Amino acid sequence: MRRGISALGRQKPAQSCSMAFRSHVVRGFDVSSLSNRLMFGLIAITGVASVAVWISGGDIAVLWAPVQTFLVWALVRELDPDHDSTALFAGLVAGLWILAGFDVGGTLPAIGLLMAARVVVNTTGRRPLVWDLAALGVFAAVISFTAAGWVAGFGLAIAIYIDNRMAQKHTTAGALTAALAALGASAIASLSQVFPQQMPDISQLLVLMIGVLALVAVVREPEPPTSLVDSRRKTPISQDRLHAGRGLIGVLVFGAAFLAGSDAAAMGPTVIALTLVLISNEIERIRRRR
Repeated sequence: MRRGISALGRQKPAQSCSMAFRSHVVRGFDVSSLSNRLMFGLIAITGVASVAVWISGGDIAVLWAPVQTFLVWALVRELDPDHDSTALFAGLVAGLWILAGFDVGGTLPAIGLLMAARVVVNTTGRRPLVWDLAALGVFAAVISFTAAGWVAGFGLAIAIYIDNRMAQKHTTAGALTAALAALGASAIASLSQVFPQQMPDISQLLVLMIGVLALVAVVREPEPPTSLVDSRRKTPISQDRLHAGRGLIGVLVFGAAFLAGSDAAAMGPTVIALTLVLISNEIERIRRRR
């Protein structure tokens, strides 16, 4: 997100009303962006490394390394829009995490967290269209067949509600979508029996650390961002929305880690990514006060 665009690249200033597809939450890639080119290079390197590890006898799960690299990179671009390096480093860590043989929370939950962050922070600068809301609501329910998926899906419903409340003009469609997404996600989770029947066997120290991280994300206000939204208005990204997005992701990661029980370490890449975002914020705070 160069000084003036958001996570995945600059959109063209104008779009024809006759376009076959139009979205206010999905965007294309700006290949002229150095950050995006570096990301593509990182994904390519991670992909080659994952194939090499798999051929040499590694688990087939390592082939997901480039996907997780991209998703973590994209998530951090939403949560730390002013610093390209934070996202690239977080993406590298995510790729290495899988190449080393560690588990992750899943691809669909990761996409859910990414979309929740984008909806709340509103880096596109545009409110979700009706079909955006419909797609997000359905997606929130569809991914909820696992514990991590339910957390991400329910979190996406909360994100839709937060976006609707923080907007200057509230819409019935936004409120209704948030409610239906929350109900749908919970219904799918119940049918899939993802909720533990007894207290999960958690790693107390790890979950406590993630809880502290989430608390910091909630109470620590980010520095006012200088990056601009994608829309033609080119207004700065909202500090309040950025704060809300970081806080929401922190709480969701804590919830996913708690429900994961002994498998909480699978949230490692996302936890590290959020940690890097908060560290970046403190470095920026120090820099601006010099």
